[in-house]
Amino acid sequence: MKIYTQTGDDGTTGLYSGERVPKTHPKIEAVGTLDELTSHLGGIKSIIQKGPIVDELEKIQKSLILLMSEVASSGKGEWQNKQGDIRFLENCIDHYEQQAGSFTKFILPGDNPLSSQVDIARTVARRAERAVARCQDAQTEVRKYINRLSDYLYVAARYIDKVFRETMKTNIQQMHTELNLEQANFLIEKVKEYAAYKGIQVVVAVVSKEGSPISVQVMDNSFVISYELAIKKAFTASALKMPTHELARLTAKGAQFEGLENMLDAKIVTLGGGCPIKVGGIVIGAIGVSGGSAEDDIEFARYGAQCIEGE
Repeated sequence: MKIYTQTGDDGTTGLYSGERVPKTHPKIEAVGTLDELTSHLGGIKSIIQKGPIVDELEKIQKSLILLMSEVASSGKGEWQNKQGDIRFLENCIDHYEQQAGSFTKFILPGDNPLSSQVDIARTVARRAERAVARCQDAQTEVRKYINRLSDYLYVAARYIDKVFRETMKTNIQQMHTELNLEQANFLIEKVKEYAAYKGIQVVVAVVSKEGSPISVQVMDNSFVISYELAIKKAFTASALKMPTHELARLTAKGAQFEGLENMLDAKIVTLGGGCPIKVGGIVIGAIGVSGGSAEDDIEFARYGAQCIEGE
């Protein structure tokens, strides 16, 4: 069976009843937004990989598939356990509220990459809720489930924020003034997760405060040259105690460190992607990332340094 049928080339599509409707029909808009939401949840699952939240998201994805059939068939779909699925979300919401604490102020998304993606999914869920509301024959349970799902994603994101901050605090307390192999690998894994989510293959290097490599990890299909560059970026950031992209301005013609990158046996680089790691204002090492654009490498290195610093 071919994936393309050509039946939708005229701008229409079929409902469960067999009726052909425009692809701009409210039901198609609602189903499409729910499908988009399901894909976002899959993206979050791929980052977390295992644990209770992954199991919850998988159950939610399965419910959303049934819910889409309800929307497309005017309540004559295959979603049988409506009340049970709603109660499941309410129980999860209660659990995460207890774990994350009360919410007394506006939350600015972006505390960490994972919770940011959950917040994006939450906004898509709200858009799906509005789309479902435009379907006049949408079942009450459908509207209620999507409303609860938005709340679930909100509290799950706040729970992830809390776990992230507590993990970072623990790492800071354990670190003192020296980076060890375990901490370096922890940091590298965080950066690799973020890079994988963005679909970019990078090499990540972590060095000590003296500039000696502690750990270097290479993602599949990354550039060969990225290995050497990642180490040099980390060394430069540690040796000069500044991000490498800031050094470019200082080594320009007529600037304070003009020509520095051509000295020291070419160990110094001015490409973005190197960042010192500080605890209590003291540089304890550095991270170097290479493989993406200059902006990507800078973003990954900053994120990695903040993971350790807990800022």
